[in-house]
Amino acid sequence: MKLFFRSIYSFFLFVAGVLHFVRERGFRRIVPKILPFRRAIVLITGVFEIIFAILLWVKKGQQITSKLLALFMVAVFPANVYMAVKKISFRPGEKANPWVLWLRLPLQIPLIIGALTLGRRAK
Repeated sequence: MKLFFRSIYSFFLFVAGVLHFVRERGFRRIVPKILPFRRAIVLITGVFEIIFAILLWVKKGQQITSKLLALFMVAVFPANVYMAVKKISFRPGEKANPWVLWLRLPLQIPLIIGALTLGRRAK
């Protein structure tokens, strides 16, 4: 089961990371405008997601990788809240569905718990 979850988590991280480069402008919209270097933030977080996707498969250092991944998920949470508050659509030019934006926020909790679970050693 852990292998399945690691595969899914890694896949989604990798795809999200690549999308940070392919659709950089769309991701930049969800970085609060008060922050400087919004483009750099999007690109750097994309790099981190790709790195985490790869590191999930490296056995050595799994405990630290999982803790850093959980911390990363906490760090990007404010962008998701900003997206919901400002009603920013996933697709530029389309109207956002507020229900989807708000209901996806609690999904961050299983991502954090899942990251920590992947780093636990088997007994």
